[in-house]
Amino acid sequence: MKTVKLYDQDPYATHFTATVVECAKGKLILDQTMFFPEEGGQLSDRGTIDGIAVKDVQIKDGIITHYLDTNTFHAGDQVTGEIDWSHRFDQMQNHSGEHIFSGLAHHYFGYDNVGFHLGEKEMTVDLNGPLTKPQIAMLETQVNEAIYANVPITCRYVPEEELTALDYRSKIEIHEPVRIVTIEGYDVCACCAPHVAHTGEIGLFKIISAMNYKGGTRLFMHCGKRALTYIQKDAAHLDEMYALLSANQDSIVNYVKQLEEKNRLLESQLKAFQQQSLEEKVAQLSSKHDLLLFEEGVETIIQRAIVNKMMDQCVGKAGFFVGNDQQGYRYIVGSHHENMQDFLKQIKTQGAKGGGSPQMITGFIKADRQTIASFFQLG
Repeated sequence: MKTVKLYDQDPYATHFTATVVECAKGKLILDQTMFFPEEGGQLSDRGTIDGIAVKDVQIKDGIITHYLDTNTFHAGDQVTGEIDWSHRFDQMQNHSGEHIFSGLAHHYFGYDNVGFHLGEKEMTVDLNGPLTKPQIAMLETQVNEAIYANVPITCRYVPEEELTALDYRSKIEIHEPVRIVTIEGYDVCACCAPHVAHTGEIGLFKIISAMNYKGGTRLFMHCGKRALTYIQKDAAHLDEMYALLSANQDSIVNYVKQLEEKNRLLESQLKAFQQQSLEEKVAQLSSKHDLLLFEEGVETIIQRAIVNKMMDQCVGKAGFFVGNDQQGYRYIVGSHHENMQDFLKQIKTQGAKGGGSPQMITGFIKADRQTIASFFQLG
């Protein structure tokens, strides 16, 4: 017998009574339940049954199973359940906001929602088409306009004969009674989850970020209390930056751009100084055959330039190892006179990884300086 879904009848109710149909260690099946199971990309409800915490709720073939830490129930027992309303309302706010967003994305751009996840801390929507920043900003504004309009949201199971003539969104083919969620003027979509009764209850909608994903767009978003918490935290960070930079909302962007330009200039000067210092150090190196240099904190482009200088200065091979004995070394070794592929085979006996040409090899080795130096003729 399928479980009666009390959350379909009243998503705002938080208490219910039910009869135990089946129980096993950590599992409980009731004749009816207010607990929404994990389904349709949304997490299950939280709460208690006779004071015992419900860890998870799953549904299979219409039967809803509650998972608890302990289970002392017996078939036929009468139990009382209580839903965690804060968690339920958070899920309702976010899921209803997502419906408005997906409906508007479909209306304006013809895109389908092909992926949805509503977790504890984030909600994502995958659309099967690209969106520009202005388009994303427009959709965010339109969703909030729908929230201000405070239009009704209705949920009902639609008879099959009526369903065939109804234009609605659905990510999957449904082989059971179809529950349609209608947001007047914005969306009509098949959905199994609880929703708020009016769009105004969503409170606020905020798109956090977006990224290209499988040829379309993945968007991260918050609704309701989540959106408010995010904006308050963001505002607190901005206030702190205003104080640190002696800036305000109008001037901070230009101020940061100026700092970024100064930083680029300083980095360029620092790199030039570092390369000049290394070239001076190389000029002082002397060896009858090979040259070897160890340093920390040198970028690959400078490391390669220094190796080229060293190669011109020796009759053997020139090795520049960047790192330390504890974490290992990023290396570049080159020569105008020796085959570096042969040398690569030698250092691979010490676990070195890398590749390159007969003239130059690059890679990484986890060995100490003494071991590395043993491969060079420095006398």
